[in-house]
Amino acid sequence: MTRLRNLFLGLVLLIVLLFGGWWLLQRLVRNHVQTDADVLLEQYRDVAKLVTNEGDFLEIYAYRDYWRVDIAPLRKKALIRAKAKAMVGFDLEALTIEIREADRLIILSDLPEPEILALEIHMDYYDLDAGTFNAFGPGDINRMESDIRNDIREKVLGSDLFRQSGERANLFFKTMRTLSSRTGWELRYRDQLHLKALP
Repeated sequence: MTRLRNLFLGLVLLIVLLFGGWWLLQRLVRNHVQTDADVLLEQYRDVAKLVTNEGDFLEIYAYRDYWRVDIAPLRKKALIRAKAKAMVGFDLEALTIEIREADRLIILSDLPEPEILALEIHMDYYDLDAGTFNAFGPGDINRMESDIRNDIREKVLGSDLFRQSGERANLFFKTMRTLSSRTGWELRYRDQLHLKALP
């Protein structure tokens, strides 16, 4: 009976030692991650931009590359979803404003054309599968991301946002003209939108 009890205690002691050793090993071998980041303000500047429209775009980009034969060890493929937000409007830096106080007249000229003011793109990688003999390199990822950015930019340029932006600019300047006329001033402008020409 004592022999059985000693065997049982020895087994319990062995289990406790194994568990304690495993726990100690886990604490000693745990990954220690250290990151440092410094955010520096390099420069800032004043801007005058009028955002008239925003558009959301979604692109599913499928990439496949293989050597001669399309079999798994020679193939690499990727499936990327790109979500983009485009802001279209006017950079008013080039706008010229002339004020004639004697005539109570404000003249706007050199109105800019609508352009892409900001394009934010977020990419999610859903399938990045490299073959044994055909692996992804940094150049491949950069090329895919560049292709996606160019594709989305082309879609934004071909979208209806620019026409809508012109219409919104017309509405904005008509509102400015109405407000200025209520204060006894007259707003005139000459621009590419041909809203009103100066005599």
